[in-house]
Amino acid sequence: MNDADLPVSSLSPLDTDSPVARYRQISDQLATLMQDTRPGARLPSEHELVHHLGISRATATQALRDLEQRGLVYRRQGRGTFVADTDRAIRSNRPGTLPSFSEDLRAAGRVTSERVISFATVVAPTDVASALALSRTASVWRVERVIVSDGEPVVHVTSWLPHSHYPLLDPSAIESSSLYEQLAEAPGSAGRPCFADEQWSAASAPAAVAPLLEVSRDVPVMRVTRTAYLHDQAPAEFVVSYVRGETFAVSMRIDAHNHAARVLSQLSSVTP
Repeated sequence: MNDADLPVSSLSPLDTDSPVARYRQISDQLATLMQDTRPGARLPSEHELVHHLGISRATATQALRDLEQRGLVYRRQGRGTFVADTDRAIRSNRPGTLPSFSEDLRAAGRVTSERVISFATVVAPTDVASALALSRTASVWRVERVIVSDGEPVVHVTSWLPHSHYPLLDPSAIESSSLYEQLAEAPGSAGRPCFADEQWSAASAPAAVAPLLEVSRDVPVMRVTRTAYLHDQAPAEFVVSYVRGETFAVSMRIDAHNHAARVLSQLSSVTP
């Protein structure tokens, strides 16, 4: 361990007479110690917890999983468990622009990049065609990419965009900036979307997505669907994203008096 890690020796012996479950005693101790620890510090491994505290491997695993479910740590297969940055990027309804994941991360002080995983012209799947108000034979761009924040992959994004709005897109240009910046600048582009309907739900990372986000299949992520629109209300993008849980928080206005309210449409479920 280096000096930034939480040493297992900092944990006190468990109270065998306590009504609090052993795993919870461990996770609560670690949560307290983490308050004075920088994000990214490594926690003791399951093996270290077992030998120091005299507990079973299952109890050690449950303690670390409890911290993960509370959003206090993130786990990297083969590398360990690390203190999460609780100052998360915020997906909010900021005035002036429709935010992208990359822009939200940059606003939180992160350095970002985008890796294009696949880039192709396809016939719009049925649900995509419906969301984008296209015919069943319409061609769309399918852009699959991973957004990297401070060197860590944090969001897997699959976007479908109508050729009619965006006749020319360049994957290398997307990687050098971001997709939304390219939608604003590409030749013949209809422009960047300006509003969207978005839905967030808890999910497990699909088998093909988990390794790209460097998470195991049993780690919960957020599944985000978005239909984005141009100023004239024409649908311009349909998106399915998987977001690492420790990365983002969602901020919204809940308005009892319907000030500037807009009804959100029910979004279709699409598997990339």
